[in-house]
Order: sequence, then C-alpha cells, then structure tokens
Amino acid sequence: MDRRYFIKVSGAAAAGIAISGCAPKVSDWSEKEKELFGEKKTGHFTLTQISSATDTIGESYLLKTSGGKVIMVDGGYASDVPNLRTRLKEAGGHVDLWFITHPHEDHMEALATILQDMGEVTIGKVVYSRVPDEFLNLEPGSADNARRYYSAIDDHVGNTDFLDIHSLTQRFDIDGIGIMVLGVSNPEYRTNPYNNQSMIIRFWDDCKSVVILGDAGVECGDKALAAYKEYLDCDYLQMAHHGQNGCSEEFYKSINFRACLWPTPSWVWEPAPENDWLKTRDTRRWMDEKGITEHHVSCVEKDWVLV
Repeated sequence: MDRRYFIKVSGAAAAGIAISGCAPKVSDWSEKEKELFGEKKTGHFTLTQISSATDTIGESYLLKTSGGKVIMVDGGYASDVPNLRTRLKEAGGHVDLWFITHPHEDHMEALATILQDMGEVTIGKVVYSRVPDEFLNLEPGSADNARRYYSAIDDHVGNTDFLDIHSLTQRFDIDGIGIMVLGVSNPEYRTNPYNNQSMIIRFWDDCKSVVILGDAGVECGDKALAAYKEYLDCDYLQMAHHGQNGCSEEFYKSINFRACLWPTPSWVWEPAPENDWLKTRDTRRWMDEKGITEHHVSCVEKDWVLV
C-alpha cells in the first residue's frame, strides 16, 4: 500500500469526512452490465463499516438507502451490541434486511443477542443460509455457538421474518438498490468448513457497487469466481476473512475492483512476527501488486462511511 495515500484517506475519515463512492468507477454503466443486472439502479445507499468495540476480530456493515431503508450485514460479537444499538437507533431503529454471512460468533453473536432482547430495535427480515446441524460438528470449537445462534432464530417471538436461502443469484432489490447473493452454504466443503459456508453478497446503486465476501475461504471464493466472475467485479471489495487466510491470490487478481474494505483489528492488520499463521501481509502484497491504493481498515478508520 502507498502509505502516504493511506494516511490521507485515514485523515479524512478521522476528520469526519465521508468518502464518495461515485468517482472514479471501475467502468461506466455498460451494455454488459445491463445484460447482467438490468437497468442501472435509481436508488442510493451509504455504507458504514462499523469498527469492533474491543479491537477484536469481527465484521459489521450498516447500509442505509436514500429512502430510509436499513440493511445490516453480520454485526460482530455480543460486546459490539451497545454500539450497534446506538448506530441502529440513529438510523431509525428498524432493520429492513439483516444478512448473516455464516455462523461464526464474530459475525452472528450480535444478532443472536439482539434477537433474545430486542429492546428498541425491530427487524423486518433476517436472511441467512443455514448449515445442516450434523455439519456443525466438523468444527467442534464453534458448534455450540452456532447452535445458540440458530436457537435464537428458532425461539424468537416477534414479527421478524427469517429467510433461509440456498439458491444462487437470488435478488433482493430494495428502495432502488440491487442486492444479489453469489454464495450460500455448501456442506461439500470439509476443509475450513464454517468459513467456506460464507454468503457472498453484491450491493449496487446508482453509482457504486460493493461485494461482501464474509469469511470466504479458497474453495468458496474459487467456486464463486468460476461461476460468477463478472458479478464479482465491483468498486469496493471486502477482504475475505478479515484480510488473511481467505480467498486465493488468483481470486483477487482475477476480478476488477478499485478499493478494499478491511473489517480487521489492529493485531491482524499489523501481525506480530511470531503470529506467522496470520497471512495479512500476503493479502496486502497482492493488493500492492494489483495496484490498489485505496484501503479502509476498521481498526484505523473508526466507523468509516462510504457515500
């Protein structure tokens, strides 16, 4: 990464300046895009990359449309709930769509906590891709937390609708913006089993596009790349698995994007030498080699906003 550019972008965010997502684009709206997605969307959304309350691993994105609709992706740990409640209250208190990428607790525990005590939050629809119960035991250390999350869904009393999806390229057009699911749970993966269940989601509006990868591993990412490469081209790409040990180098270098979103704590962004299992430096090097100079890192730019 160009350090000077990163400091410039970080300084703007620290000063409360939202970064525009509308120029320059990867490309103007083309005939190919019309073929893939239909007519250009007329709506617009802002996206907040919500930082961890405790500088831990996790992922949380809040999108708000120009018409006032609210969309959440994941949400982080239970420790992130107080800040998340504040953010949701500021956005109106109602979440129209809440996507959960996969059942690791750093992605779903906040929602599970809220479902058990809604408080002032209301949720219209939760969209997830359920992993079969017998599959959960492939990762024993995460199985109990995943089951608690599913129990929070099953036991919820209220007006929330829960949609368990398993079909690809499913669309959720809302308030003039487009949403397309490019990855769902797939129990065929026996390696890196939970992360490879990640839902991959594309969002786009009148001038920008964002692709969320969740914790997609090599197998999940490569399958999406083989089937949906053109759908993965975007303006802003969330780095899989917090930017380390996620999608493959081939995946990142095969698609077009202009900027990286890193839901990444400080100890993953700048791993200590003894943490050689953290592969963040590899991903950062791939981005340098690709020529990407715009990076938004949750541990550096607190609650960064894309407009």
